Amino acid sequence: MSANSFKHSTTKIFCMKTIIRFVPVLLAVFFLTSCHKKNDVVVPQNPIVGSWILTNADEGDGYTWRPYYTGLENGIVDLYSNGSADYDDGQTIMQGTWYMRTVDGPYYDQNGAYQNGLHNSLEIHVNNYSTHSSVDINFDDVEFIGNRFVGTYDNGSTTERYWFSRY
Repeated sequence: MSANSFKHSTTKIFCMKTIIRFVPVLLAVFFLTSCHKKNDVVVPQNPIVGSWILTNADEGDGYTWRPYYTGLENGIVDLYSNGSADYDDGQTIMQGTWYMRTVDGPYYDQNGAYQNGLHNSLEIHVNNYSTHSSVDINFDDVEFIGNRFVGTYDNGSTTERYWFSRY
């Protein structure tokens, strides 16, 4: 065997060993890039966003609940993802804002029971400057139940609860 032939043979073996070492790395890179799953980032929608109608309102003293007329029963409340709000009762359209946040502290729940802890509160403020009409809602607690939500407000002597359903 000549020196040239030995050198060629050694180079060939060296190249084969190098290729064999890189094959698993190349295969791993190939499979990792070819099997890439597309991950779409989905931002969950705030459950309050949408159109709502007031289906029921009650006032409770801790013992019994009585129906309560709010004046909002004939309208549709639209709450948009950008924080704007509309109220339309077929005669007057009011526009404004809404804001929901998580708070920690005391509140009365939908059953009129005193609670203390994390919960959602909701503010809706709409008005119409032409008619001087306005609605200001400040719920101490908001709970979602399917396509409904109930908001409660305690004024110190009674607790009011408003039931809304998706329109």
